[in-house]
Amino acid sequence: MTKRIGFIGYGLRSRTMLEAFRTVEADIAVAAVADPLCAKIREDVRDDRLFADAAFFEDGAQMLNETKLDGVFIGTRCSLHAPLAAMVLERELPLFLEKPVCISQEQYFALKKAAEGKLDRAVVSFPLRVTAIVREMKKIVDSGALGTVTMVQAVNNVPYGSVYYHSWYRDPRETGGLFLQKTTHDIDYIRYLIGQTPTRVFAHREKLYFKGSKPANLRCPDCPEYRTCCESSYVVGKLRKEEVQGDQCCFAVDTGNEDLATATFLCPSGVIISYNQNFIVKRSAARRGCRIVGTKGSAEFDFYSGKLREDRYDTPQTVTHEFFPGKGGHFGGDEALALDYMNLLNGGKPDSSLADGLASAACCLGATRAAEEDRLVDILL
Repeated sequence: MTKRIGFIGYGLRSRTMLEAFRTVEADIAVAAVADPLCAKIREDVRDDRLFADAAFFEDGAQMLNETKLDGVFIGTRCSLHAPLAAMVLERELPLFLEKPVCISQEQYFALKKAAEGKLDRAVVSFPLRVTAIVREMKKIVDSGALGTVTMVQAVNNVPYGSVYYHSWYRDPRETGGLFLQKTTHDIDYIRYLIGQTPTRVFAHREKLYFKGSKPANLRCPDCPEYRTCCESSYVVGKLRKEEVQGDQCCFAVDTGNEDLATATFLCPSGVIISYNQNFIVKRSAARRGCRIVGTKGSAEFDFYSGKLREDRYDTPQTVTHEFFPGKGGHFGGDEALALDYMNLLNGGKPDSSLADGLASAACCLGATRAAEEDRLVDILL
């Protein structure tokens, strides 16, 4: 039976995931869209069969009150995720919730309370944990081939970093900061791999590149360096052939956001998780993945290369696995997420649940607080 889905927020991420639903031939129809730009969206999708019977609203609460739905997709700006999720959970509707699930400690505790007894009623948008390469890494860890896990060494070198300075992502009041934007994915798949949640964290942030003295509110097309600045929207889009998601100046006094950070997460078992993220690299310098060090062996993988390497200590042996995720978003994870949500709509339990979303957010909120206070802090789970 076709499932009637309502979208609250129909921006880039919602559109991307709708394409993932199409790819897996999910039996869904868009019953409603709530977005301040609903008039434009209605015009944009008028020839799309999935929207044939869709109603359009400016307000999410009105959509929920006036439309019969089988499920709800929340793809708004990050500051609205938690309050809207609480509203949907109250109505007992299966939820697809974009990450991060909250952007402040206050939102965290409010959502945690709203989700009591309903943690398995939502799929959280953590596509990395459901990729083929992470699932293979999980098999290796669970097999005991690495022995007892002692350390995780993780890295995220982001080759499209300018998006966090060109667009609304530069405003931490909307995003909660870059630990909640990027680390939330990585700490989630690490928790999944080792089966442990950190309880303490130390972190540090720096801003060394995306800063400058250009005037506030300057936009790239209005700057005399529009066609020469290495980070202008013109150079990014026309010359580097990358997706452009904004044109605010990356070197203005109001850019916001650090451009590199490190965090050390500590687990009760003694396992140390070291994590570094960097937003300055370009092209082939991209790296995202981790090495898990155990007492019998270690294994590491990188999403961009699609390679997983397993090193044994007791034999002169290295095993290499190579993955080909194809053209799907998030290394093939978006399509797996779409299937996970369809499973939830059909009465199943999610692989990427709200419990996982809350745990990841707690870790990232702890890292943010640790960086602000420059000290080791407890993670408030």
